[in-house]
Amino acid sequence: MANDSLEFLQGGGEMGARLRAFDWDRHTLGPPQHWPGALRMAMSLCLNSSFPTAIYWGPDFHVLYNDAWSVIPAERHPAMLGMPAREAWSDIWHVVGPQFERVFRTGEGEALYDQMLPMVRGGRPTETWWNYSLTAIRNADHSIGGIFNQGNEITEIVHGRRRREAEIGRWREIFRQAPAGAALLRGPEHVFEFANDAYLRLVGQRDVVGRTVVEALPEVASQGFVNILDSVFSTGEPYVGTGTAVRLQRAPDGPIEDCFVDFVYQPVRDVEGAVEGIFVLVTDMTERTRAESALRLSNWQLGEERARLAALIEAEQRAQLALRRLNEGLEAHVRRRTAELEAALAAERETVRQLRATVRDGSASR
Repeated sequence: MANDSLEFLQGGGEMGARLRAFDWDRHTLGPPQHWPGALRMAMSLCLNSSFPTAIYWGPDFHVLYNDAWSVIPAERHPAMLGMPAREAWSDIWHVVGPQFERVFRTGEGEALYDQMLPMVRGGRPTETWWNYSLTAIRNADHSIGGIFNQGNEITEIVHGRRRREAEIGRWREIFRQAPAGAALLRGPEHVFEFANDAYLRLVGQRDVVGRTVVEALPEVASQGFVNILDSVFSTGEPYVGTGTAVRLQRAPDGPIEDCFVDFVYQPVRDVEGAVEGIFVLVTDMTERTRAESALRLSNWQLGEERARLAALIEAEQRAQLALRRLNEGLEAHVRRRTAELEAALAAERETVRQLRATVRDGSASR
């Protein structure tokens, strides 16, 4: 095969050598020097491409391919070379067969992404995922002679995506059950991408996902919170609020209520470091704040009552002291008056005695 008519099979590494060594005289396609010009040109492109490329030629879609594509059939390589596609891909023909036949019939190419093909690998069906294209190869007379196929396997990418989605789902479930309110806002308009149960309870079970903060919670717009979100998004600096008063509609069609919250606005960055959203963590402190306020009022009232009681006790003590002093004064006065009376009585008795003695003495002298 060294003549000029086989130059289109030159190069191509291992598969080029296999194609040149293949016994085409016994094959349906016949000797390569007799192949149609469209197939010869397609094979030259295929062998010299570094991208996985295969050619399916003729109505039976005989398989021709390059080195980069040879890893796709796995253990079927190199036996697959020259086989009809229905036989070569019997495990996935129910998927790819209609695609090949449609392109071969209509001439309209197809590009398929995230296509699952249940290939048999290692003796068992295996879920594999692919991005690939199918392009009609036209002969000189414009008839369709075959299909030019390029593609690559993305199974690991899909599995990685699934693992990531499962991990995201696990974290979403954790956040959904968290006692504190959590929400994720995307973009400069602050569109809700996620809100957990506690957050929805805080905002009256409103349907917030997919809506901007202004649309979903119009009452907060006039209270300055959207301005804070704008600042966090533009500067990338987080914001922490403690014991912040906010007026919210806590029940559907209910009144606007005064609430108190602790909250954090944490910027979320993409792989390049640019802010793409804001993670919101909020704790409803309303009941606690009200309880603390009631406790402070109760403590103040208790203090007032204690002060009043202390004043009463002090007044009573002063009254008792005054009464005790009065009693002491009265007792002293009684003792003094008693002494005075006793002295007066003693003097009176002495006077009576003296009078009696005088009278007695006078009677004796007569």
